[in-house]
Amino acid sequence: MSLPSIVLQSQRSSTYYYITTAIIVTFIIWFIFKLIYPYPFITIDSYYYIGAAYENSAVGSWPIGYSKFIRLVGYISHSHKLLVTVQYFLLQASFIYLFLTIHNIFQIGKWQSIILFIFLFLNPLFIYGSNHIMSDILFCSLAICWICQLLWMIKRPQPYMIFTQAILLTIIFSIRYTALYFPLFTIIVYIISPQSTWRKIAGIGLTFLLLGSFIQFTRIKMEEVGGVRQFSSAGGWKQASNALYMYEHIAAVDNTPVPDKFKLLHQLTKNYFNGPHTHVDLYNIDQDFTTGSFYVAAYESPLMQYLRIKLGENADVFEFKNIAPFGPFFNSYGTYLIIHHPIPYLQYVVLPDVMAYLFPFPEIYGTPNDLYYLWSNHLGEMAKSWFGLSSITIPKKFIEIRAVILSPYPLLFFIIHAIFILSLIALISQKQYRQWDTHTRKSYLFISAICIANFLFTILSAASVLRFQFTFIIIEFLTALISITFIRNDKEQIEKRVLSDDLHN
Repeated sequence: MSLPSIVLQSQRSSTYYYITTAIIVTFIIWFIFKLIYPYPFITIDSYYYIGAAYENSAVGSWPIGYSKFIRLVGYISHSHKLLVTVQYFLLQASFIYLFLTIHNIFQIGKWQSIILFIFLFLNPLFIYGSNHIMSDILFCSLAICWICQLLWMIKRPQPYMIFTQAILLTIIFSIRYTALYFPLFTIIVYIISPQSTWRKIAGIGLTFLLLGSFIQFTRIKMEEVGGVRQFSSAGGWKQASNALYMYEHIAAVDNTPVPDKFKLLHQLTKNYFNGPHTHVDLYNIDQDFTTGSFYVAAYESPLMQYLRIKLGENADVFEFKNIAPFGPFFNSYGTYLIIHHPIPYLQYVVLPDVMAYLFPFPEIYGTPNDLYYLWSNHLGEMAKSWFGLSSITIPKKFIEIRAVILSPYPLLFFIIHAIFILSLIALISQKQYRQWDTHTRKSYLFISAICIANFLFTILSAASVLRFQFTFIIIEFLTALISITFIRNDKEQIEKRVLSDDLHN
């Protein structure tokens, strides 16, 4: 038996033990966890997801994909335990896929495998996260599978991947619109992948056919509900909110004229900031109950004032059909302010977003009280009806344990970000990556580039909280692990060459 065959057989054997251990461990952990936390964690966003599932809505304030997932699981059972269990095991399955992919492409060693195994399969953050009725874990699971698909397309593309990649990307897109830049990487990977031109064209074409169909379907349904054809009303509200975080700091001195269509809203904005108002800023996101969306949610916000002027003082601001029509207008207004005040926007929005990305606010992974009781309004009633819940209260000691276990994660995320950046710079500066085989080099550059793209997209769109980073903290972690491995290997090779030269001399 040749040496390569022995090495390959050894790797397959060790991988088998890792995966077998992972399956056994995940079952045991989840069984114990659900004994301690029998109820799901439900927060503000959860009620809107559940409400959209309950009403079988085609569109909503939030992307509709996760609500459809709730409804899909509901065809089997409305058990809340089943829903979070499906989430948990989907995540674990994606971790197994990722572990196998990284093992195969980058040939990581024993210690690197152990470290990655612990981070993926024994990480309390992902265990607690799976118990939330939120889109984060489902998005993370599918995004990891999509990234793995692209890695395999770089190394060993198969015809079926044309379909699986396109379907995965469309589903991901329906769950969270932060996937807006993902199609760019699909195009790049198809271009650099070793497959025929016709297959590349077919893959890119199918991807955009599915995405385009979903976007057009959403736009039509949005028009039916809100009277305005648009893809996402929330994006417009968020754009205006970001602009107002900036404008608070310059409202007193700014006299820039605005188009006639913005005059009423702009006057409300000027009056608001020049009078008594709640001061919020993105540098102190922990003091903002909305964690970066104050002007979307606060009753006193100029945006809410404008809505009430147009719809009446008694308008239900929680009703999607009332808020949806304002999305495009608010988007235009926010964009106008940002374009005319780019430096203040960088100072008061982008820079604090950078800080929030590097050291994310824990938000619902801190100590929120609303995880442990049910709302009494119509959204709470829908949640109770869908899952057959009467209470989600758990003993106080387990609430405190959760807070203690999760408290180090903002710092841990910062450390991972720092190691990722420093190891990437160190590896590229050594230029040893030029000696790697083509597949390894392309794969490494792909996962590094998508992490950087995620950083840029995030800081330009919204303040980042812990749960928004689940997918890419995993990718950054394994990228840093790979970088450090290659740096060490290069150092050992240099030392061996020096020793060999000394012996010959």
